[in-house]
Amino acid sequence: MLSLLFAYGLTGFLIQQAQTYGLATELAPANRTPTVWLIQAALVTLIFSLVLVVSYRPYFAGLISLALAAIILVVNQAKYKALAEPLVFSDIYLYLQVFTHPRLFLPFLNLPLVIAATVIGLTLLATALILEPSLGLPRFSFSLFLVGLILGSLAVITQQAALIKLSFDPHTDIKNLGLFNSLIIYYLQARQQQHLSQLKQIIQTESPYTRTTQESLTQPNLIIIQSESFFDPRPLSTAIKPNLLQYFDALKLSALQHGKLTVPAWGANTLRTEYAFLSGINNQKLQYYRFNPYQFLQTDPSPSLVSYLKNQGYRCVCIHPNHSLFFKRNRVFPLLGFDEFIDIQAFDLKQTAGPYISDQAVAIKIQALLNAKDDSRPLFIFAITMENHGPLHLESYAEPDLAELYCTPPPKQHHDLTVYLKHLKNADRMLADLTTYLTTQAKASVLCWYGDHVPSLPAVYQALNYQDGRSHYLVWSNQDNQAVNTLVQQHDLSIEQLGTELLTLAGVWPPLNP
Repeated sequence: MLSLLFAYGLTGFLIQQAQTYGLATELAPANRTPTVWLIQAALVTLIFSLVLVVSYRPYFAGLISLALAAIILVVNQAKYKALAEPLVFSDIYLYLQVFTHPRLFLPFLNLPLVIAATVIGLTLLATALILEPSLGLPRFSFSLFLVGLILGSLAVITQQAALIKLSFDPHTDIKNLGLFNSLIIYYLQARQQQHLSQLKQIIQTESPYTRTTQESLTQPNLIIIQSESFFDPRPLSTAIKPNLLQYFDALKLSALQHGKLTVPAWGANTLRTEYAFLSGINNQKLQYYRFNPYQFLQTDPSPSLVSYLKNQGYRCVCIHPNHSLFFKRNRVFPLLGFDEFIDIQAFDLKQTAGPYISDQAVAIKIQALLNAKDDSRPLFIFAITMENHGPLHLESYAEPDLAELYCTPPPKQHHDLTVYLKHLKNADRMLADLTTYLTTQAKASVLCWYGDHVPSLPAVYQALNYQDGRSHYLVWSNQDNQAVNTLVQQHDLSIEQLGTELLTLAGVWPPLNP
């Protein structure tokens, strides 16, 4: 019995120490309330008892509990380094995709460290399982006691977690609650029916596309490009050539509007920016569901830019050179109003630039769709590019790339930036190809181009002290585009404003009466 109590106490102490010293300083736990301590104790008791009831070995149960804590801390560290955001509860839904898309997740981990830790951990577990004797307590009666302890711990966690008020800022909540508590409290509260119902109310209340407007007089084709990791990186360093985005710069002179774009993502989490654009809802207002909204929007139709245009008579198509299953878009997009989803299965897998389908291939697919239009309905095309998706450090570049991208050679540690700039020039060429094509078309067309987030370049940002997470956008029309528009506005926006701004500029969204 003493060994059992010692193993349990040691497990709880080590988990607390790991959580204190295994997090970034700014995430380390602050003063905690008795409720927070109670939840953590119940959580440790739950995991320890679950393993103990199966193994009947207390030190083995402690090692398994510590191993689970270590895995969470390692993943949190990798995410925080790459994306400047700690682990959140809904990441579990995303990271389950590691088995189908390992390249998008595994390279961000310190693989040698993970492999070494895994080998050591398995060795310790095997040793404990072999050498540690089973408890000398009556199996049946003690197992009943453990089951009662498990149920009691679950009850305490569920009851007390419901009492915690969250800020919906993961940094603040982890500091106040601890990482492990934060994950379980968010999860339990997000699954409550009252909060799921509140999400539906928020969407109905906050989305501008639930409002009724008169039928638009003009119906141009609308082509939206959500360009992977697109932003203007030239403020990072004077070494980057000024003509890096020559076509983007030229188009700004004749654009209807352009500017910087505030987005709710840094380095990844495209779906947050994407849903904010399509829904017109500030990401922060989604509360529990702002980290991965698509996970909770798979059952009912939702008002969106897409559904609004569909009601206006548009045929709505998404083009994305990745699997439609990713982010559960295959379930969510029809509910947002899309008529068709053209995913990677429609692309020639040889049309790559780096490991992913090239931006040029996406431009060709858009042109083919416009050329093949066989009815009178205007087209709304939402294209999500993939070429500039990381991890960038796995790619290489050639010496001629340096001369093309830089005025002076960059530091060797800027490898990721060089790879990024190489793909960014391809994105700029895609923009040129599309606008050149659209100028040959008689049908009025409006192109909206924006970046979903800045790329993941943690070492570069740290070295250059860069903290601006805004991307850039541009809205352009093929009508009267030859003359420089002296009324062009550089107007900075938040991503949730861009959809209605686009529709207003295109004449599809008459100004609403206040």
